[in-house]
Amino acid sequence: MTNIRSPRFNAEDIGRSRECESVCKGAITEVVRRAIAAGWREAEIALHLADAAEDYVIYLATKPDRRLKAANNN
Repeated sequence: MTNIRSPRFNAEDIGRSRECESVCKGAITEVVRRAIAAGWREAEIALHLADAAEDYVIYLATKPDRRLKAANNN
């Protein structure tokens, strides 16, 4: 699996969001390709990835006191 690169932009830079989107798209595409190669159907993988992402957003929204640590000083 390909490594996810660190952000090149600081947290206030508009380029960070675009870069994050690109990194996420690449990672998801790789997961989908690997799942298809393992025998899963593309549509079911896409659906369950979307469900997992939604579940994680809900988890973050319901844990306001959770402290996330940045991987770097960006």
